Amino acid sequence: MTDTQMGMRSGTSSMQTWPAEGLEHVEQCPVCGSADRTLLYEGLTDRVFFCAHGVWTLQRCRECRSAYLDPRPTRETIGLAYSRYYTHAAGDRGSVHGLSWMGRLRRAVGNGYLNGRYGTDFRPASLLGRLAVTMVPGKRVQLDAQARNLPSAWPGAALLDVGCGNGDFLDFARRAGWQVTGVDPDPKAAETAWSRGLDVRLGGIEVLDGSGAIFDVVTLSHVIEHAHEPLQMLRACQRLLRRGGFLWLETPNLDSIGHRVYGPNWRGLEPPRHFVLFTWGSLVRALEAAGFARIEPQPARPLCSSIFAASEAIARGRDPYTEARLSPIGRWRAFLANRRAERQPKGREFITVKAWKQP
Repeated sequence: MTDTQMGMRSGTSSMQTWPAEGLEHVEQCPVCGSADRTLLYEGLTDRVFFCAHGVWTLQRCRECRSAYLDPRPTRETIGLAYSRYYTHAAGDRGSVHGLSWMGRLRRAVGNGYLNGRYGTDFRPASLLGRLAVTMVPGKRVQLDAQARNLPSAWPGAALLDVGCGNGDFLDFARRAGWQVTGVDPDPKAAETAWSRGLDVRLGGIEVLDGSGAIFDVVTLSHVIEHAHEPLQMLRACQRLLRRGGFLWLETPNLDSIGHRVYGPNWRGLEPPRHFVLFTWGSLVRALEAAGFARIEPQPARPLCSSIFAASEAIARGRDPYTEARLSPIGRWRAFLANRRAERQPKGREFITVKAWKQP
């Protein structure tokens, strides 16, 4: 455990407050503009990455049912909350270092499926991977979600990843035949992406304001909840898409089973990095307001075990990345929750959708 984590867990995070000049008040819901709200949680601290000082308050909009931080960090200071963020180092699907023989087998099978389905070239790979994964629907759905449910690329197919981080997904899409571009405001993450030879612009989506409709796919993977102006971001995505192109978006679901179970300890809250938390209804409302014509949920995947384990670690004051464990009772509860989420899309841990621009 680091000294920073020790300090955060012992309560010094509330003593070391966020710089007062680095806060801004949010008087209206960033999703629908309503000022009618109710207190959801107060006294929240950073119990995920243990690097952001301060105590935070989450309000819930009575109109659209989204939740949002008030006050929240400004654009100039939010970088202070990302010093230990996970996007600073690149992943590597070709590395099997530290994996057990079973882990190596799973990696080879998964890579075999991705290579066969998306045309990538990951190694190690099993030639039987595509067949084996197809026979396990849950695994197929997980791998397709990692691929963000992309179609096969065609000549000239162009993709933008907003909030691309270290470029892991851009590298995947490039291997799958897409012409890729990314934007990210984090200099450390962008440097990692540049080291991989990726076309990444430093900044938010506004760095592409002068561009026309030049992309066939835009992806927002756990990004919209970090946006100061989520509607403005969605409108920019819609504007950058060619006619008939689609936005792939995933974000934590405030109406999830996990949030109902764990409340202020739910992994999806993550203050102060998550400014806005959506429900299915409020996200659809925002996408329609941004001009998207058709919105479809993507297949459910079993997320409850990992989210429940991380939430239980948070509740115990543990690191949700390195100390997340589920008891036998917890595993059974997660199993039942996954089954329920299959039948109730609006209660899944994440909202995952495709939204199309009018052809």
